[in-house]
Amino acid sequence: MIELQKNTIKIMGILNSTPDSFFMESRLIDNNSIDLQKYNHADIIDVGFESSRPGANPLSENDEMIRLDNFLTHGPNFKQTLSIDSYKPKVAQIALENGFNMINDIKGGGKDGKMLEIAAIFKCPIVLMHMLGNPVTMQIKPYYDNIMDELKHFFETKIEFAKSFGIEESQIIIDPGIGFGKRIIHNDTIINNLSELKQFGVPLLIGISRKSFISIDDDGVEDRLPATLGATALAVKNGADIIRVHDVVENYRMLSVVSRIIQRKNIKEQMVTNEI
Repeated sequence: MIELQKNTIKIMGILNSTPDSFFMESRLIDNNSIDLQKYNHADIIDVGFESSRPGANPLSENDEMIRLDNFLTHGPNFKQTLSIDSYKPKVAQIALENGFNMINDIKGGGKDGKMLEIAAIFKCPIVLMHMLGNPVTMQIKPYYDNIMDELKHFFETKIEFAKSFGIEESQIIIDPGIGFGKRIIHNDTIINNLSELKQFGVPLLIGISRKSFISIDDDGVEDRLPATLGATALAVKNGADIIRVHDVVENYRMLSVVSRIIQRKNIKEQMVTNEI
């Protein structure tokens, strides 16, 4: 009998140390405001101090640093990989100097390369995400001639730019930025064609959790767990390596079953190939 491996897909649990992130149950106001045990099945904890929901106003570097300092002083102690969800190089640097070991940058490493320099110095993984515009404007009539072609061009350019700062390919993770300057049709197209982004040979992160494009009958963010699980399962089937989620336990259970089924299919196909 062929033994199946445990999940190879990584779970990134979302923890927002902010008062205004769009899903209240992911907000860490103090250590009693959230059930931290629900993160036990996460491989990575992605901690953010500035909301990037559509329409969110930017937070000053000073205010973000204050929130980071408060987390470092009073926040919970996690054993998992800690990811700093920030596009500000100074914030990322301080986080990495104080126990964080990964960067998640919604601005894809920035234009000036300062964030990439920090990732190179610390030799840490960095998520390069695609976003059209910024959180304030990104959902105002976003347009693409061909969303997949533009994503592939973006990542090809970004990966080479990152390497020019000394970042190793093994440090790079790419994220197509579901909901960041995309309409429903763009998000659906990305999920259906995720396999096209595997050509870069780096891990692929996807963040679908509770976003408005999976809303049914104008439901609220608190009602979107079933749609999240379904769309995320499709993303995993199509090539996602890391899923960024609010509901770690529920996604862990979904992933355990989906991964098992996909593995059986892959094993059967491999056996048929070997017999030819």
